[in-house]
Amino acid sequence: MGNTVQLQIYLKALLTILLIFSFSVNVAAQDTGHLVEGTVTDVDGEPLIGVNIFLKSDRSIGTTTNLEGNFSLRVADENEVLIFSYLGFSTKEVPLEGRSQIQVEMAYGAMMGDELVVVGYGEMRRSDMTGSVSQVPAERLENLQSHSLDRMLQGRVPGLLVMGPSGEPGEGVTMRIRGASSLHGSNSPLYVVDGFPLGSAGDLNQINPSDIKSIEVLKDASAAAIYGSRGANGVILVTTTSQTDDHSTRINLNIQNGVSTLAQDLDIFTDPVQYAIVANESRVNAGQDALFTGQTYLGTYYPSEAELRSGDWPHRTNWQDEVYRNAITNDYTLSIEGGSDQTRYIFSGNYYAEEGLTINNRYERLSGRVYLNQQVTDDLNVSANVNLSMTDRERSSASYGRSPVFPVYDENGEYFQIGPQDYWHPIALAREVTDQGESIDVVASGRATWNIRENLNFNSQINLSYGESVWDNFQPSRYTSTGNQFDGFGSIANFRNRSWASENYLSYQNEFAGVHRLNLTTGVTTEQSITRTSNLEGRGFINESLGNEDLNAAEETIVNNSQVEEVLLSALGRANYVYDERYLLTFTSRLDGSSKFGSNNQWAFFPSGAIGWNLHNEEFLQDQELLSEVKLRLSYGLTGNQGISPYQTLDRLGSNEYFLDGRFVTAYGPGIFRWDDFFKIWSGIANPDLKWETTEQVNLGLELGFLYNRVTLTADVYHKRTRDLLRLQRLPISSGFDEIWVNDGVIDNRGFELAAEANLLRGSFIWNLGAMYSLNRNEVVGVGDSDFEFWGSEIEMFRTPVNVLKEGSPLFAFYGYKTDGIIQTLEEGLAAGLTGEQAQPGEIKYVDLNGDGVVDADDRTIIGDPNPDFIFSISTDFYYRQFDLSFMLYGAIGGDVFNLQKFSTASAQMQRWTPDNPTNEYPSLNNLRGYEVSDWWIEDGSYLRIQNITLGYTLNEPGFLPLDRLRFYFSADNLHTFTRFQSGFDPEVGENGLNWGFYPRPTKFMFGINVTI
Repeated sequence: MGNTVQLQIYLKALLTILLIFSFSVNVAAQDTGHLVEGTVTDVDGEPLIGVNIFLKSDRSIGTTTNLEGNFSLRVADENEVLIFSYLGFSTKEVPLEGRSQIQVEMAYGAMMGDELVVVGYGEMRRSDMTGSVSQVPAERLENLQSHSLDRMLQGRVPGLLVMGPSGEPGEGVTMRIRGASSLHGSNSPLYVVDGFPLGSAGDLNQINPSDIKSIEVLKDASAAAIYGSRGANGVILVTTTSQTDDHSTRINLNIQNGVSTLAQDLDIFTDPVQYAIVANESRVNAGQDALFTGQTYLGTYYPSEAELRSGDWPHRTNWQDEVYRNAITNDYTLSIEGGSDQTRYIFSGNYYAEEGLTINNRYERLSGRVYLNQQVTDDLNVSANVNLSMTDRERSSASYGRSPVFPVYDENGEYFQIGPQDYWHPIALAREVTDQGESIDVVASGRATWNIRENLNFNSQINLSYGESVWDNFQPSRYTSTGNQFDGFGSIANFRNRSWASENYLSYQNEFAGVHRLNLTTGVTTEQSITRTSNLEGRGFINESLGNEDLNAAEETIVNNSQVEEVLLSALGRANYVYDERYLLTFTSRLDGSSKFGSNNQWAFFPSGAIGWNLHNEEFLQDQELLSEVKLRLSYGLTGNQGISPYQTLDRLGSNEYFLDGRFVTAYGPGIFRWDDFFKIWSGIANPDLKWETTEQVNLGLELGFLYNRVTLTADVYHKRTRDLLRLQRLPISSGFDEIWVNDGVIDNRGFELAAEANLLRGSFIWNLGAMYSLNRNEVVGVGDSDFEFWGSEIEMFRTPVNVLKEGSPLFAFYGYKTDGIIQTLEEGLAAGLTGEQAQPGEIKYVDLNGDGVVDADDRTIIGDPNPDFIFSISTDFYYRQFDLSFMLYGAIGGDVFNLQKFSTASAQMQRWTPDNPTNEYPSLNNLRGYEVSDWWIEDGSYLRIQNITLGYTLNEPGFLPLDRLRFYFSADNLHTFTRFQSGFDPEVGENGLNWGFYPRPTKFMFGINVTI
């Protein structure tokens, strides 16, 4: 609670300061310059909404038309020229000539070429681009009510797969661009925010989504090679708002409040009678005595089935009602922007607080941003951008799989425990276990742009980031297994990272003879990162009242700490040439040197090349109106991956404890160890020849525009191959080590992407429609000297991992037995090649694949693929006068889910095999059964989700209030999921396809008010 109050105090102070500052500068700024107002319509006189209007002398200054087609813009020169651009219409230049009121009529025509798109180290005209780049502009993000940048992108970009298996507040997601291509290196795209490479995507909390202006996703090698060894998994460029629409001061306040609920009821036992029947039967089938017979066992009385039926037993607990709740979300954002001809500023603050669906689960974030831009001289511009965020997160260990027979509390008001070793009481775990973390992140950058000559610019940017977090954990001895094992267990985990990057590059742009256009970029970058961690543990607490706040009071204390430093030096270059607006040529290269690799392979070169052809500018397509844009693109290039821990090329020293002469002693020497399930794995042996993973990719793209680009279509087909995979190779026992890092293995990804947009209706009623489709097929081409390797940790119920890497199969494929229903008779089981308990009626029938008459390990095979066949989305927007309505459907088809919860639900156990119910779907209950990995556990993970629906009402310049804009809106997220997935909350699970029973994804309803002054 103290952290919550502190965050609220910070928020109030920040908002007060921003308001005082805004009103103080408003008087000085609001009346400067020449105010221009007007209306923009099409040739039929219908108002056009969202027309881009900017100054010809400075395209960073501009505005857009509102729902009535009106606009206002303050300019310094009354003789300025305004440029009007709108998708599907010809760009129009309008000289002001001193006018304050203008009416603009725009004609239909192709308008795509002049649009600027952010690429690595600069911007580029869309018509000049040869790489595969998807853009998500601000207008597409404006109505998305998400606190996470990662989740905002789901379904928005073809080729980008966003997986969020957990609905817990503050939890990160998994992001993949065109499939995974590394085994032990990073598979996440690189995030670059305002030119600062922040790191891997999937858990970016430093940026407030309300500050985002646009997002560009670089997918092929031609687009991503400029980032070299960090671009193998694609790059996501985030641009935050960096200038005001005009020089006037503007205040924007956005308030959102909402509630989250369970998307569906849990499939659990709520009837004590049913639970007792199932529990007794499971024990009896395992050769144990039934418990629910009116007896006392280990201090707990178990009522009989008759007592439960008659109502003599007074307890009936619905653990869903006890553990889960309707959760509240509050989101407040205040931004102030303004400036003059020479100075521009943006201040923003955000407070986000979300309760989790389970008790004692919450996430809070307080963030602020300051942006300043100063035109020092006519040729020199400097800017500074600082983002600050503080988070406070509390996780809950509460679960719901508990007997409805027993109450929450005993007669003394204490947690009711089923026996002396009951460590699974949901409420006790939620309230008595401390699992809480705080973090602070600062991201700052300073940039200077010097116009050396008319066509030559020098850009210098210094980036700094600092982040630290503290995570507290305490498990009391009474209610937790770990706490009982150590007589109380507490820990404090500390993390601190500081990094900086310096980027300096020259840009040259020029046009020659009216048909040649050349754009050159070259520069050098330096990056350094230092990460320090420490983990403090205390075991054995005489007094647990202080939790982990006094670890020194523990009988045993353990300290682990580390420091990791990384350095990357790079030189980069890009040349883009356009001839006669028809023929395009791009060459990109980057030379990287990383401290992670030894002198043998410390440097690597990553080139790419691409060509493009704007067919719509050819003479043979000039006299037709159907096709307004036709572009062909072809690219090939190399990118790298250095996403492993440093020091793998060096011999590493480690420590271990041994019991000698009646006491533990610590030995220190060559080698480090890690736990692999129940085994110690020794590594740390040097490999000076270790080098980068290299990804080569070829991409063929087609862009089409119809009817003056009212309908656009973009298609890409690609082949991506990653070689020299960084992986752990097993060593012979004689080496003294178990494993060593090597470069060995190949992974292929092939795919097809399609994006379509249509402006179906214009005028007073507007209808826009968009769709996205992505297909990716990956294949393990090689995994070293073996064609087979288990992947992931051993699952206790199977005594083996479930996922494998196998030549010719997809990544993370499931490996196990085929099944053929449930055995009905002993004769059927024996005839199938099964023996012992596995041959009994009611058991799962495993198939003898090789036909040798015995079911054994040789009959295992690939039984499923967790990778979806394809993903897709459909989105649409409607506008009518002040009303707007948008919704989005998102789906994934064909991915298999290995459902570890399949036989844990109430409905499944009630359909179990019995002699009276000889089902062929579920086996009999058996408390001690040993299961095999098989396709019986696999379910179809296909789904279609109503991702979001938003309804809004906007008033521009309402006469009854001194406001520029007032908007009310209501949104619903995760409204419903259509799926055949039977057991679990949602078929969207992790990359490995395993469903452990994740934190449910909630249905969220939000109501918001947006005010602009």
